[in-house]
Amino acid sequence: MDQNTSCSDFHLLRRFLCLGSKESVFRTHIQHSKFSRNDVPFIERLIEGGQGKDVLDCIKDVSESNGACRQGPTVFSYAFCIVHGDREVKKYGYNMLTNICRIPTHLFEFQKFCEELNMQKSNHSGWGRSHRMGISKWYNSFANNAPKLAYLVTKYKKRSKWSHRDIVRLAHVKPQNERIRTILKFIVNKEMEDVITLHDSLEVDDRDDKIVKEQKEQHKKVKIFLRAVIEAKECDDKKRIMDLIGVQDLAREHVPNRFLSDKEVWQVLLRTMPPTAMIRNIGKMTKLGMFDDAKASNFISIVKGKMQSELLQDFGVHPLRILFALKQYKEGKGDQGKLVWDPNQEIISILEKAFYDTVDLQPRTEKRYLLAVSVSGDMKKKLIGSPLTASEATCAMILTIVKQGNRVETLLFENKCNPEQSFVSSIDRNDNLKSIKAKLDSFTSQSGERQTPFPSWSRKNSNSFDVIIFFTDTLTGEGAGRVTEPFIHCCHMVGTPNHVRIIVAMTSKPNDPVNAVEPCDDQTLHVIGFDPSTPQIINTFIDGYMYNNALRASMEGIEEY
Repeated sequence: MDQNTSCSDFHLLRRFLCLGSKESVFRTHIQHSKFSRNDVPFIERLIEGGQGKDVLDCIKDVSESNGACRQGPTVFSYAFCIVHGDREVKKYGYNMLTNICRIPTHLFEFQKFCEELNMQKSNHSGWGRSHRMGISKWYNSFANNAPKLAYLVTKYKKRSKWSHRDIVRLAHVKPQNERIRTILKFIVNKEMEDVITLHDSLEVDDRDDKIVKEQKEQHKKVKIFLRAVIEAKECDDKKRIMDLIGVQDLAREHVPNRFLSDKEVWQVLLRTMPPTAMIRNIGKMTKLGMFDDAKASNFISIVKGKMQSELLQDFGVHPLRILFALKQYKEGKGDQGKLVWDPNQEIISILEKAFYDTVDLQPRTEKRYLLAVSVSGDMKKKLIGSPLTASEATCAMILTIVKQGNRVETLLFENKCNPEQSFVSSIDRNDNLKSIKAKLDSFTSQSGERQTPFPSWSRKNSNSFDVIIFFTDTLTGEGAGRVTEPFIHCCHMVGTPNHVRIIVAMTSKPNDPVNAVEPCDDQTLHVIGFDPSTPQIINTFIDGYMYNNALRASMEGIEEY
């Protein structure tokens, strides 16, 4: 395989890991769960060219750096390497199973893909010796942290039609120590009395050395936790379930449904749930009255503590996700309309502050951005499955990019993106969400936003931008052609030779025909629709394209621009 083909295939690999497609099109609101051999011919070529280990390293790198917003394409690519690789590639791949499949959900998905690929390849289930050993290593990788395994196997019990009991039995998992053995017995429902009984042999003896003491303490902790999970499943006493949640840090998934409409149970759950889960359930807790009674100040303080920007950043929460949650919370109803609540003003203020705080904490970049934004009437429409309008989401994207970019210019246009009728906005780093929205809304009048015509400005700013992003309501406007088509050729004037183009059709439907986004090229990404994952998709595509340029430059022995 020549260097150019190899470089191109690795670019396609990274694109697939990011988008779940070999095309430069990402459709929001679609869960890509079905993949086949036809989706990844580039991986097959790389494996046949002796680069299977390099492919696995790339997959591992993207997975560990959270470079993909959906894990499905990553797990499928990994499973493809395991199934179609030679003995050395398989051995190398199974050694990184715990790096790719960090929670049981990923493990179940991996097993589903392995079975499907093996059936397509040789009409065989794929439960050979190497696969059984690989699965066994996944469970035994928790040998020194058995309490974590106990938590994971009880929280994520079944996904993709696979359960821990199925996998453990088919893999013939041999426990590395007694702590893992106890968990495996729990999984396969054998010798349950041994699980829930704390034997005297587990009591710590002062004569034991430090390592033995730690092992006994850990084993005791595992048994106590599993006993709590078993008890919670059968529990009918509210006070007892609250004690189990508080003492053993049981998650929502451990609590029977009959208790999930009780305010006091949620009060205990709130103390231990991560910020992401809290954001998803803030409406439910409001409906139950947690923020309106005599103890409301205590729980509002807990919410405030979990919405600190540094903590949200650690959990990878993008400002747009908080804005989606804020707008939904203000609406007072869930996206399906089944759950309704009266919004609490203090919670609204906490979410608003969290949004601006996380915007300020976004990592700075040296990239230079040109944002072309439609201000047509259709941008007032709501996004699919969201209370946000396309215009509101665009304003938030502008704010986030303006705060983190080295240089950011915003271009405003109506209807079709005609350069002759487009103007450079005065939006800058000092603007906030409200002022950006006001500038977009005032564009239709003879305001200051119409003082700098794009044609004359572009002649003074040739080769100035690394990234050009179009935010429009749809890809097709009135008459024939695409909305952005008149402007595409101007990108070559203001963009660097290797600039990235991203076209976001905010209100387009996920099933809009593909011919509406053609032609596609490596330099351009089309996003159909908009949801909270869109910012990550955009950033990953930009980084992937620039990574590919750097790789190609290094292979050609030239300096990257």
